[in-house]
Amino acid sequence: MTALIGISIVLILTLGVGLAPAFNRKAKQALSVNEYFLGSRGMGPVVLFFTSMATWYSSSLFLGAVAEVYAKGIGWIFAFTSTAISGLVFYFIAPRMQALGQRHRFVTQADFFAHRFDSRLLGLLVGLVGTVCMIPYITIQVVGVGLIFDIFTDGLVPFWLGALIAVAICALFIYFGGMTSVAWTDVLLGIVFVTSIWFVVGMILFDAFGGFGSFFEAARSRVPELLTLPGPKNLEWGYFLSQTWVIGLGGYMWPHLYMRMVAARSARDARRVGSLITLASVPSQLPVVLGALAAAILIPSLASPDTALISLIGDYAPLWTIAILGAGGIAASLSTINSLAHSQGVTVAQDLYLRLVKKRPSESRIIAVSRAFVLITCVIAYAAALTKPTFLWTILANTYSGVIQFFPLMIAALFWSKATKQGAIAALIVGLVTALLFSYVIGTPWGIVAPAWGFVANVLTLIVVSLITQPARDGAGATTVSREAT
Repeated sequence: MTALIGISIVLILTLGVGLAPAFNRKAKQALSVNEYFLGSRGMGPVVLFFTSMATWYSSSLFLGAVAEVYAKGIGWIFAFTSTAISGLVFYFIAPRMQALGQRHRFVTQADFFAHRFDSRLLGLLVGLVGTVCMIPYITIQVVGVGLIFDIFTDGLVPFWLGALIAVAICALFIYFGGMTSVAWTDVLLGIVFVTSIWFVVGMILFDAFGGFGSFFEAARSRVPELLTLPGPKNLEWGYFLSQTWVIGLGGYMWPHLYMRMVAARSARDARRVGSLITLASVPSQLPVVLGALAAAILIPSLASPDTALISLIGDYAPLWTIAILGAGGIAASLSTINSLAHSQGVTVAQDLYLRLVKKRPSESRIIAVSRAFVLITCVIAYAAALTKPTFLWTILANTYSGVIQFFPLMIAALFWSKATKQGAIAALIVGLVTALLFSYVIGTPWGIVAPAWGFVANVLTLIVVSLITQPARDGAGATTVSREAT
């Protein structure tokens, strides 16, 4: 019951903050596509930073990452490096995307690629890949929030009901408020997640060990295998390095995170946020590692490592802190569910619907289509979540097989005028097929993850095919975009 109070407070605040933009709009003022999709392209650095970071951290961090560290040790710290790399990607690419998006009214990657390569087909393929990859991503977030309800309330709110409540709340404020609602709820949820998990983990470390120094000494003497590489699970360096770069380079290629780039108020704000993301990579994720290591020391034979943090409460922290931890867990999940559901609606409407209809529909019609797919996405994700798929972190990592393929295309589109639409289309297809083959047929030689093999195939295909084909628009469009990007 204690945890339910904390969770309920977060849900009520989230709903209130999410619906506020809709209530603040004048009764006769129609909601525009620009506002619903991108918050009128007016996100300042504070909101942009929180919505980018809160969307990145999810139930896979709160539950999956804890289990990974508990079982495999500090090998999971590749997440620190990959987040820092993603911040650098944001720093260098987001200002260019913001400027180009403002000038050409881009909303999604598909808009940018279709314009740069003068290829409607490429736009459709990019939109389709992004849409498909987001389905398992949002599903594991719904699974996470259902598990958090079930675990933290000791079954008082069962999995199915907790997941349903969370999805319904997100669908409601996204439907009425769009991107503005998503962004402001991310500010709230991001603050709740970081402060709550640091507070609870800090209390556990001081109660159980007397402070950080004693904690590290206990970890060195009692679980030394978790503090080294390759660690107890024989983690290969190929896995560590390839996973770091795949997530680092592919992180902001997700459709919902790319949209933050073009939603920035200015290129300068986007660059500032890139710096903040890099600096925040360690302090925002470190408590997960510390909490998981503490659980490995204090509860060495935990049957379900996903519950490591909550298992420490009671013996090593006041019982009321479970409400704070539960609030943080719900915040981590909701901040990703809302962005994914909104982005899915935008992607389907912008990348698929508008590219397939012959005559551009009215703005109200476009918003209606987007809203419909937000609801459809929530229903599909909820239905899929009821199957309770396990290995949340593994599922998320595998979805990078698709989105990592966008990175070479984006770099080529911005900085290589000889890249052609034939090369881009071939690279996307070959890279994706290669990643799937290594994932489900060939395996992962030397521990190198499947998306990395797809990435290499993508780059080689892009270079070779582009060099043997003619540039789109005889190079005019490519040169224009490349010049605008510098």
